[in-house]
Amino acid sequence: MFIDSHCHFNSLSKIAREETASFCKDTFLCCFIDSSIDVNSSLASNALSQYYGFIYTSLGFHPFSAGIFCGEVIETYEALIKENKKIVAIGEIGLDYKADKSQEVQEEVFKAFIRLAKRHNLPVIIHNRLDPASDNNKKQPRVLEILGQFYPSFEKVIFHCFSYGPDILKPIIKKSGFVSFSLNVLRNKSEIIRSLEECPLENLLLETDSPYMKIKERNSTPLDIDKVYAKVSQAKGINEDKLKEQIVANIHRAFNFNPRSNT
Repeated sequence: MFIDSHCHFNSLSKIAREETASFCKDTFLCCFIDSSIDVNSSLASNALSQYYGFIYTSLGFHPFSAGIFCGEVIETYEALIKENKKIVAIGEIGLDYKADKSQEVQEEVFKAFIRLAKRHNLPVIIHNRLDPASDNNKKQPRVLEILGQFYPSFEKVIFHCFSYGPDILKPIIKKSGFVSFSLNVLRNKSEIIRSLEECPLENLLLETDSPYMKIKERNSTPLDIDKVYAKVSQAKGINEDKLKEQIVANIHRAFNFNPRSNT
């Protein structure tokens, strides 16, 4: 089966959602973790995961949304977690140098959601966009410093859409974190491919980040996950069926659910 560990099914058009769901039901054994970026997308994802067997929800709050954060957001997410057993993570959450709020504000919001995740023993899915012009990136990224304050081990931390070289990969792997590679591997950027090659199989997850990650100028869908599997299978020299089995095992460890149970 194909598993997309991070997509935005809730952001697809209604037609794209229906086409994806129909294809999954008929010919494409699959499981998607639908990540949200704010309250509205979280409510949408919550409803979708209750309707579709192959959809699981991750409640997120993107750093771009930091300016609209308030205590009621946490209260809303607390209620959703209590109501829906298919909420399997908190994320995407993290830091982004392009956000219009200061890093200090972003960090406070980030920490609030880490605390939420820890209260409910849920993994966190991390968004981390570094400033390419900053010398600080040569040191430990701030997001790792913050996570280190809460987690002695990164066994329940997933770094989504990993886009950096081995220097940033290594401290994540050292703490047993999960690294999720997206459709960006198709672009053959050398530092991403090096990280993919060096990432141990037991720390590996695969995703589309659809529809935001485009393919040849078109919006992607979770069904494009097969392209990620094919590329990763080739890059790591592993049979695709064995890769699928490894990802199933990794999903079970990272998110504490059996991805085969609703397919």
